[in-house]
Amino acid sequence: MSGARIRSITFKAGYAADSLTNAITGQGTSADWRRANVYQSCRLTQYQIASAYDGSGLMGKVIDIPALDKVRAWRDWQADKDQITKLEAEEKRLGLRQKIRLAEVYRGLGGGALVLGLPGDPTQPAPNVNKGGIAYIHVVSRFKLDIGRLIEDYRDPNYNKPERYRLSTTGGQIDLHPSRVIAFPGDPVADVIGMTDEDRFWGKSRIERMMEAVQNSDSANGAFAGLVAKVRNTVIKIPGLMDIVSTQEGEAALRRRLSAMVMGESLYNASLMDAGTGGDNPGEDVLFNQVNWTGIPDIMMAMAQFVSGLSDIPMTRLLGTSPAGMNATGESDMANWNKMIRAGQEIELAPCIDELDRYLIPSALGSRPPEIFYEWAPLDVPTEKEQADTFAVFMGAAEKLQLTATIPERAFSEALQNALIERGYMPGLEGALESIPESERYGVSAEPDGDGSDPSELQASGKEADPTSARNGGPSPRSATGATDAATWLADAKPRPLYVSRQLLNASALIAWARANGFATTLPADDMHVTILYSRNEVDPLRMGRDWREDDKGRVTVRPGGPRVIERLGENAVVLSFASPDLVYRHKDMIEAGGSHDYPSYQPHITVSYEIPAGVDLDALKPFNGELVFGPERFEALDLDWKSKVREA
Repeated sequence: MSGARIRSITFKAGYAADSLTNAITGQGTSADWRRANVYQSCRLTQYQIASAYDGSGLMGKVIDIPALDKVRAWRDWQADKDQITKLEAEEKRLGLRQKIRLAEVYRGLGGGALVLGLPGDPTQPAPNVNKGGIAYIHVVSRFKLDIGRLIEDYRDPNYNKPERYRLSTTGGQIDLHPSRVIAFPGDPVADVIGMTDEDRFWGKSRIERMMEAVQNSDSANGAFAGLVAKVRNTVIKIPGLMDIVSTQEGEAALRRRLSAMVMGESLYNASLMDAGTGGDNPGEDVLFNQVNWTGIPDIMMAMAQFVSGLSDIPMTRLLGTSPAGMNATGESDMANWNKMIRAGQEIELAPCIDELDRYLIPSALGSRPPEIFYEWAPLDVPTEKEQADTFAVFMGAAEKLQLTATIPERAFSEALQNALIERGYMPGLEGALESIPESERYGVSAEPDGDGSDPSELQASGKEADPTSARNGGPSPRSATGATDAATWLADAKPRPLYVSRQLLNASALIAWARANGFATTLPADDMHVTILYSRNEVDPLRMGRDWREDDKGRVTVRPGGPRVIERLGENAVVLSFASPDLVYRHKDMIEAGGSHDYPSYQPHITVSYEIPAGVDLDALKPFNGELVFGPERFEALDLDWKSKVREA
C-alpha cells in the first residue's frame, strides 16, 4: 500500500468515471480539492471596463498597443500617382488613421463603430457618393449605440446583423441605417448558451480576459512599492516601557526621547541610545532589520510575463524590457508580434476598411475605378544597412529578370522606374524623369540608331562588318564573311570549315576586373567571346540547328560563382576558364552534326589578354567571379590567319 495508486471505475449519479485515484491524497475521489474548481463566465459592465482601462496603466497598454500598431505603418495605395495623391488627401481630411485607431481601441473595450456623414436621410440606405461626398467620420463606443433586432433569416446576406442602429446623444436619439455605420466588434463569444442580441453581435471586451492577470501584476507591483518604505525596519527595546507610558509625563518623555534619537541620526548619521549603568538600570537596545528583496523581482516579472503571454504582446513591446535568454535579441519576438498584427489587419480591420472604401474612393476621386486597391505597408522600419542590402538584392533580381528577356524593354524600364520611385530608393528620381521626354525616358528607341551595328542595317546598306571586330578559333579576328553577312555566306549551305562563337555582352565587367588586377591592356569589349566550335572539317552550317538552351533573344547566361581559373593558354594568351554545362552540351551537339575539334576535350573560356602583366602570379590571381552573359551564336567561315589580326586596347 506504499503507492496507494488504484486504477478504478467509479459509478456516480448515473455515469461512470474512469480515472486515476489516490486514497491518500484524495485525487480522483470525492475528497479531491480540485473538484471545487469551477469556471464561470464573468461579464463586466461598461463602468467596470472603463475603470479598468483608465485605472491601470498596464491594462491601458494591453488595449492601446494593438490598436496603434494596426495603423502605425498604415497602407499603400496601388494606383496612378495623381489618384494616390487624392486618396491620401481625402484620408488626411477625414483624419482616417486617427479615427481607425480610436475604433480599434473601442474594439478592445468591447466594440465601437464609425458613423459616416453621407448625404440624405440617415434612416435610409446610403446613396452613391460623389467627389467630396463624405462630410465627416465620427467614432462612437458600442455603449452609445443601441442595435435593433438582428436579422435572423439565414438567406439574407446581412444575417446576424442589426436591422438598424440608434445613436444616443445629448440632444436625443438618432436612428441610422446600417449602411451608414461600420461596426468594429470586440472579441467573439461562444454562442452555445442563451445570450442577448447585444452580446452576440458586439462580442466581449478584451479586458474581461485580461482582468485577473493584470490585477495580479498590479497588486504585486503595489505590494512591492509598499515594501520600499520599509526598506529598513528599526526595533527599539526600552526597559520599563509599559511603566513609562502609563503616565502622561512618561509618555511625553518617551516622545522627546524618540525625537532626540531621530534628530541625532539625521544630524550625525549615528544612532544615540542610553547604554544604562547595568544592574537595575539597563540601557536601550536598538535593532535594525534589513528587508530581503531576494525573489521579489522574479515574482513581479513572472506576473508581467503572464500578462504578456495572455495578451500575445511580447515583453519587449509591452514593457520595453530587454529580451531574456542566451543570445536573445528580441527580433523573433517582434517578428511574431508583427505577424499577429498583420493577421489582425487582414482578418479584423480589412473587412471594415473595405466597407469604408466603398464611399472613400468615390469621395476622393469622383468614381470608383475597379483597378484601385491597397496593400498593408511593412510593419518593420529597416536600418540604413538593411535598406542598402535590400536595394542591392532588388537590383540584382531586376538585372537577372531583364536578361531573361521575358518582358519587353519599354515595359520593363517603366516598371523598374515606378518601383524605384514607390520604394523611395532614389529620392528625386520622379521629378528628374518628368523633365525628360517620354520618347527618351525609358531608354528605348523605336527607330534604328543608324550606327551600322545591327546586321539588318549592314545588309540593307550593302556594307560588310569590320574584319577585326571579332575572333575565330581562340581570339582570332572575325573574317569579312562573318555573322553580319550571314545571309550571303549561308545562301547555298555549302559545307565548309566553320567557326561558331558567342560574344560576351557584359565584357566591361571583366575588363574592369583585369585593370584592377594589373593588366595594362585587354582585348576590346566587342572582341571578347567564347568559342563554341572551331571545325577544320567542312560541315553544313544548317545542320547545326539552334541551341534550345538559349533564351528568346538567343542569349546564354552563366551564373556567378562556380569553378573558374585564370591560366595561360598557348604561347602567351591569358584566359578565364569556367564551367558551363550548357555550352559543353552545345559543343557536343555540333561535333555529332559533323564538326571537328583540335583538342581531346572542350573547355569554355574567354581570352582576356595576350600580354601577361609583369610581376603578376597567375596561379595566385583570384578569378573574375561575376555573371557572364553571352549573345546569340555567330556562324562564320573559319579564318586560319586570325593571329595576325589580334589587337588589344
